[in-house]
Amino acid sequence: MKKFKILSIFVLGLLVSCQDNLIDTDIEPVNQNEITLGGLLTPTGMQGFAKGMYVHTTDPARSVNFWFVSGYHETMGDNLTMPWGNFGGRWVNQTSSIIMDDGSTVTPPAGGPQPGEIAVRNTRAAGSDNPTQYEWAEYYAVNNHANVILANIDNTADLSDSQKDGYRAWALWWKAYAYSRLGLMYEQGIINDIPGTTNDAFVNSAALLAESERVLDVLTTLINGVTDATAFNAIFTDAQVAIAGNKVDMAGLVKNINSLRARNLVYGTKVADMTTADWNNVITWCNNGVSVNTEAFSFTSEATVLDNSWLPGVVSGFWYFPSPRLIQDINAGDNRLDAYFDPFVFPNPRGRGIQYGCNYFWKDPSPIVSGTAGAIKLYYGATHEENELLLAEAKIRTSDIEGGLGHLDAVRTLQNSGLAATVGTGLSQADAWEEVRKERRLALIFRGLSFYDARRYGVASGSRTGAHVLDAGGVLNTNATINYGYLEYWPVPAFESDFNSPGAQN
Repeated sequence: MKKFKILSIFVLGLLVSCQDNLIDTDIEPVNQNEITLGGLLTPTGMQGFAKGMYVHTTDPARSVNFWFVSGYHETMGDNLTMPWGNFGGRWVNQTSSIIMDDGSTVTPPAGGPQPGEIAVRNTRAAGSDNPTQYEWAEYYAVNNHANVILANIDNTADLSDSQKDGYRAWALWWKAYAYSRLGLMYEQGIINDIPGTTNDAFVNSAALLAESERVLDVLTTLINGVTDATAFNAIFTDAQVAIAGNKVDMAGLVKNINSLRARNLVYGTKVADMTTADWNNVITWCNNGVSVNTEAFSFTSEATVLDNSWLPGVVSGFWYFPSPRLIQDINAGDNRLDAYFDPFVFPNPRGRGIQYGCNYFWKDPSPIVSGTAGAIKLYYGATHEENELLLAEAKIRTSDIEGGLGHLDAVRTLQNSGLAATVGTGLSQADAWEEVRKERRLALIFRGLSFYDARRYGVASGSRTGAHVLDAGGVLNTNATINYGYLEYWPVPAFESDFNSPGAQN
């Protein structure tokens, strides 16, 4: 086994913002969590260290979870577009070609299709422009932080068994979530339960998702054995810092476990490969999944991050544009079009390609975008709307069309769409599913899910027909074909593989 390079220290459980080398050109594997282990022997030390889990997702010097990482997912799902080269963003959503309404073919003015552009940037020399590094570094740091808690909690003094279980549950939840994110994004990864180490026993994405499921099984067994729920909840909710916006307790955790199981199955499987048994499992899980957003794991925006609010704030600062394909999927009469967006024709930004053009921009403030700190809530786990739309899809695909449409209508009502109910309108199975597909794009915007959808539909690696695209002069084509040709899973980042080469998959 190879030791990671020590980079930062948590002392006596105090949450310390750490400097990292992700923007340097000589990127090496790092351990964000090397600590003075004696600090974890006290309740105060363990309490502070548990709260420190958030440094991996909210450190203002990084904030990669809700800006770069979510942005990559949203652009590859063609909910957003990003023409700027910072952090490799432009190349992540560079299409292969576009066939316009008149039959002419337009290719990118610089570079080639996305897979090649990612490949040439997956080097340590590319520094911050290597997009593959961020989600990997994020969630292996989270996993390591969780490993430290699990390795030391038995030795923490003056805690009851149920209080220790609260810390164990906190760590296990984050491990399951981290492996889910890694398995849904990367071709390969490693499974590791030992703090401060790595290994070269690389496994494929399916095995990473299986590890997420295994950890969820361990977590479920732990919850079922808790003898003092009050003591457990006191620890588990205290670990969620103030910017969490709301506190998830044991009952809410159980619902998040079920929704994460549904995520792992649905987003890790092509639609064509899902069986009736699979969809029935999704229904079972989501029937006891996240049912209100006060049960969802979240953060509220804060003033220390660029434009006050991670992804929603930075989009209002011209980092990201709404994709014309998102706009075309909004039904006529949907209140959210005017509530979220303003008309704004911006074709071919800086001559970098018509795939980046937009015909609407963000309305600020709005229910989804605000440059005011604390105004927007961001979710990293499942939400009520996502859970409802998973139920809608599962029921429609198992021929309970009216039941599925009921969940669709509930989401539209929750978000004040103003659209008429679809229940009782006699929609066919295909038309009902199309409504769910479109609704997922709008209702779940900024939640980092659109790429998973595009991949499982076969669009991300393929094409979309009948697409809206602005030409270089700002004329809207309404029957274009976009050949995306995107990678379905990303390679292991070079800052890992250069030091820890993938061996034979297990």
